[in-house]
Amino acid sequence: MTTVLEPKAPGVLAEDKDAWSGEVVVLCPRCKALQTLQVVGDSILPTRKYIQKGTQVYHDCGSTQPCRLYRIL
Repeated sequence: MTTVLEPKAPGVLAEDKDAWSGEVVVLCPRCKALQTLQVVGDSILPTRKYIQKGTQVYHDCGSTQPCRLYRIL
């Protein structure tokens, strides 16, 4: 069974300073789009519908709120 944990902040970067790589489930707060994205060195791999600005990830639906990220362990 896959475990999904919500980070303390809705950004890609965790509070620890170590780089993390793996998969995250991304949920858009506006349109409720749900997608699995790859993270390498605390940055998402380039995708068509999601962009990263600093530590936040945004969906291309026009939401001004960052997506919620759930780390897959």
